[in-house]
Amino acid sequence: MALTTKIIYVLTFIAFFFGQLARIDIKGISFPIIDIFILVLALVNIIKQIKDKKLVIHNNFFLFFLIFAWINLPLAFFIHNLASIKSVFYLLRLTSLLSFIIFPPKLDEKTQNFFHLIIFSNIIFGLIQYFFWPNFTYFNSLSWDPHLYRLVSTFFDPTFTALIFLFFIIVVFLNKKIPYRPFLLIISYIAIALTYSRATFLAFLLAFTFIAFKKKKTSIFIFSLILFSLTLLILPRKEGEGTKLERTSSISAKVENYKQAFNLFKQSSVIGFGYNNLSLIRTDIKDSNSHANSGFDGSLMTILVTTGVIGFILFTAGLIKFFKKSDLKTQTILIALLFHSLFANSLLYPFVFLCLIFI
Repeated sequence: MALTTKIIYVLTFIAFFFGQLARIDIKGISFPIIDIFILVLALVNIIKQIKDKKLVIHNNFFLFFLIFAWINLPLAFFIHNLASIKSVFYLLRLTSLLSFIIFPPKLDEKTQNFFHLIIFSNIIFGLIQYFFWPNFTYFNSLSWDPHLYRLVSTFFDPTFTALIFLFFIIVVFLNKKIPYRPFLLIISYIAIALTYSRATFLAFLLAFTFIAFKKKKTSIFIFSLILFSLTLLILPRKEGEGTKLERTSSISAKVENYKQAFNLFKQSSVIGFGYNNLSLIRTDIKDSNSHANSGFDGSLMTILVTTGVIGFILFTAGLIKFFKKSDLKTQTILIALLFHSLFANSLLYPFVFLCLIFI
């Protein structure tokens, strides 16, 4: 059983490296192959803990949330006439991800180091992509955002990519036993800078402000602030709207996005519309195949609209409990993630969530 579990971990992490490059299309439903590995790994983790008689609930709020979400999905069908097999798959994936917090797996050092290596490989691949294939506008025909002169790596999105790289920086910075730390930190930060992700820049500053506060070292805050300021000043403004850090178009779009979410929330504030039926009810995105139509630019807003006030309270309580029981590394990552998720649906993005659990 131990060997089987380790093999599944390795396969999951390899699928993580390939990101959105490894996708499956089944009868019109397209999803990354890692979704399958997430489900299998979640089942194996629970079965192993049952077999070892170590299955203990570590976060009852997330468990209650999932119970409510599964009850809520058929309610959405009867009340709002919303039904989609995609919604079931979305909830199944979320269930698998949250199960890693409810029943935390134990990774040995070698497996965890392998995951760190996979992320750094993503960083190297991202740098190669930026310098040799900076034009990502061709993927607009496949319903991906058309990025130009921005590092997107295998995740096809600079915002999520930058956040994953930030997690890696936090881990390397806090673990002084990791070899070649200065080299890893410099390369990783250059990769983050080339994503031009403003949400991640701010999350970086917030994360290291938190570290400085917890360690009572003002120098950490000052250095991160100087680095943050220099990044904004020296980053080249190449062709394309995405490289203009002063751009306001995306800000206006996010405001409209939140307005759309709030208007939907008012229509079903107690139980929501069912997780995740957003693609069935959203009117602000005309392309039904767009990869952005299943979440709002705010993860907690997505939870609020899909599961209502009841689900939102349970989910938030789960986050608070998870934060309180975590060490400095995980707390810092969670703070950066929650702040970042105010601007993107990053908390519910599977690749990001896996990092939160396994990094």
